[in-house]
Amino acid sequence: MARILIVDDHEPNRELVASLAGYLGHEILEAPDGEKTLAVVRRHRPDLVICDLLMPVMDGYEFVRQVRQDPRIADTEIMFYTANYREDEARTLASQLGVHRIIFKPCVPEDVLEAIESALRPIDSPPEPTQAVDENRFDAEHTRVLTDTLSRKSDELEKANRRLAALTEINLQLSGMRDAGRMLETICRDARALVGASYGILCVNESHNGDQQIRLFLSGFSPELKQQLACPGINDGVPGAVLRDRLSKRLHAGGHQALKIGLPEGYPPVQSCVVSPIMSATEVYGWVCLINRLDDEPFSEEDEWLCSSHAAMAGRVYENRSLYLQLESRARKLQLYDRAIEESSNGIVICLADKTRDNPVIYANRAFSIMTGYSHDEIIGLSPRFLLANDLAQPGLERLRNCMRHGGSARAILRNYRKDGSLFWNEVALAAVHNEHGEIAHFISVFNDVTDRKRYEAALEYQANHDDLTGLPNRNLLRDRLEHAIAKATREHTKLAVLLLDLDQFKRVNDGLGHKIGDTLIQRVASRMSQCVRDSDTVARLGGDEFMILSTDIRDERAAATLAQKLLRQFRQKVAINGHEIIASASIGIAMFPKDGDNGDELFRNADTAMYRAKDVGRNGFQFYSAEMNNRMRERLYLEQSLRNAIGLHQLSLWYQPKLDLASGSVKSAEALIRWRHPQLGMISPGDFIPIAEETGLILPIGAWVIEEASRQLAKWRDQENQDIRVAINISAYQLSQGKLTDQVIQALDSLGLDPQSLTIEVTETAIMTHMDKAVCELQSLREMGIRVALDDFGTGYSSLTYLKRFPIDILKIDRSFVSDIAEDEESGAIVKTIINLAHNLNMTVVAEGVETEAQLEFLRTNGCDEVQGYYFCKPLPSEECLEFLRCQR
Repeated sequence: MARILIVDDHEPNRELVASLAGYLGHEILEAPDGEKTLAVVRRHRPDLVICDLLMPVMDGYEFVRQVRQDPRIADTEIMFYTANYREDEARTLASQLGVHRIIFKPCVPEDVLEAIESALRPIDSPPEPTQAVDENRFDAEHTRVLTDTLSRKSDELEKANRRLAALTEINLQLSGMRDAGRMLETICRDARALVGASYGILCVNESHNGDQQIRLFLSGFSPELKQQLACPGINDGVPGAVLRDRLSKRLHAGGHQALKIGLPEGYPPVQSCVVSPIMSATEVYGWVCLINRLDDEPFSEEDEWLCSSHAAMAGRVYENRSLYLQLESRARKLQLYDRAIEESSNGIVICLADKTRDNPVIYANRAFSIMTGYSHDEIIGLSPRFLLANDLAQPGLERLRNCMRHGGSARAILRNYRKDGSLFWNEVALAAVHNEHGEIAHFISVFNDVTDRKRYEAALEYQANHDDLTGLPNRNLLRDRLEHAIAKATREHTKLAVLLLDLDQFKRVNDGLGHKIGDTLIQRVASRMSQCVRDSDTVARLGGDEFMILSTDIRDERAAATLAQKLLRQFRQKVAINGHEIIASASIGIAMFPKDGDNGDELFRNADTAMYRAKDVGRNGFQFYSAEMNNRMRERLYLEQSLRNAIGLHQLSLWYQPKLDLASGSVKSAEALIRWRHPQLGMISPGDFIPIAEETGLILPIGAWVIEEASRQLAKWRDQENQDIRVAINISAYQLSQGKLTDQVIQALDSLGLDPQSLTIEVTETAIMTHMDKAVCELQSLREMGIRVALDDFGTGYSSLTYLKRFPIDILKIDRSFVSDIAEDEESGAIVKTIINLAHNLNMTVVAEGVETEAQLEFLRTNGCDEVQGYYFCKPLPSEECLEFLRCQR
């Protein structure tokens, strides 16, 4: 039996060689580095030293050199057992030191046993004397070998770190995915990229409503080959065994067909493969198989570990487990296993579990010092409470105290204070560390500065409860405050008011002047409203141009009305934005608690009903909720819904009112007037449905239909009767603001081959003034085509001579409100005469509306009016009746 000394800084390596040498019955000694080995050799004089090369304190080369320089132990038999990356240089240096046996890791146990027996076997002739070592040359070669070896190890560590970082990054990306297909495809692709494989195959068994479905994902295959490949049997071959055993398998197949490992025909030959199960703690879902490394080397143990780790994490993500807990657990294990505390970006503190000394800090890493501003020396010996200062009233502290009393782990977010006194939010994870007797020996705390996260969470909470544009509370926060206000009012038997405010005609501002000006107007309105209320009241923006005011502890309805009047007075003031002066009026609906509702939804709904009533009676005012409003609101909603379907159901039609030319006595034109015949409600007045169409935007498709239908009727009259007649159609402010009117008219006329002079566009002063620049541009384009433009209802709007001169107008229509009294009222007659003279001086044609008596007709004829229309001459008629009327006139 020989005495063998085994030298290696890695205990598992020493244990492996010791077990092999012990198998031969030899006495075993161990040492962790060259320096300690020298002492053991001098004391115990071993028969053989099996020594690693790369070790701390003193490496193998230096150890051998010192052995050879000591006459007492110079003839000691030494064998190197090492993982060296420069074998030739290692052998040269070893030979110079008289070491003639080197075993390179990895190797099979038989090689180790044979080398030990060979080294201990007696030799017949004495060994050749060791040649003198050239110290300078040896040192240079020694340094070069060590440098290359360390560089190679460094490269391997860097590669491993990159792969671990990539694994973490992949898992973080997977955690944000919700689509199963995309997630599984990413798992397959990233597994192949992570390990460096040529091909990746992922197969899972999905369950949908009790039905099982096998899903296949491929990576690294050409699109053509993907189409040809069959789905493997999920339980077949090596992958099936992995699924059953729940363990990864690594196989060197030597280029055999894929059938050997259980894949169908068509898959590439397999040099080597690694298969890992995709599973959680409770379920196995499938497997991922990687085929052939890109560098043609067999898959390594590290490759298998990476694939297995990736698949395991993917399985947990697939089961929708908490990513945060997985990463935290993973981080704790990596910190424990790799002893990477000092390099951690988190602050880490270890405390001694000694209550008599207040659990003093015995270690703090560099990140903790950076985080807190305290140096390492200042921290050691302090109680872990020193970061709290005097801020002890924190709910998370009790969880940490319980952990220190009873063990286990705990987590809390605390307000802590740096050395300079500044506050930071600290997420503390505390865990008890037990000794070999099961007693709590230490506490380890991981600190994470989450100040930015807390600020972000506060910002998110603010965004979730406030309007981005105005900064006012939004619907969520308003509902919360309303619930609390109702509960308080119920307890104290007080009242509160809910005022729903909607801007009148805001869509025109948005469409005509642009969203930027519209947004600015909303901001100005919000500011004015906030100035009108008490600090205890809430002004909220519900969205668009809708606001709500919650006024608490209000005396009665008169107080609510006073607030509404105050708001309306604010709105009467002009708002100047980028050179535009805007007067923003509003309609306000008011609901009172408890009279109009005992919960938030009911108050919202009834205030909304009252607001629409305020719009119906003329806008720019307020209305209190009353029960009969519900019926009117239901009728209005029914009408709106019916109007949305009216075009498709062919319920709309155009009627035509002829215009009499007073000079010739003939009919040369007619105005197209829209009519709606509802199947249940009968004929509905335009005054009832046109405002709804304008408020809802339905006026745009209805207006487009009017243009097409009037043009179609013109073409029909032309083809049937060769009638040379012009038709006038009414255009809304919304159509002018869209910038598409000219194109719509051109398309309608061109498609039917109509002369543009056969069409007249009628617009009101208000429609032009709403979006004046756009309107003037559109009307000018129409005039240039030959279409005539009429200004409708003149005298009821702005009636500005300056604007009238700017407008591209051919025809001036006198509103019926002036025509009705011209025969009896001198003032009305004077106004009509003035309008006629004004129009003629501007080279415009004059048309009078609403002529119902012979006296009115004679007055207009006498004073030079060009055309008239009204019931005295002819009421509006359906198209066929109008055609008969025209035939009779002809």
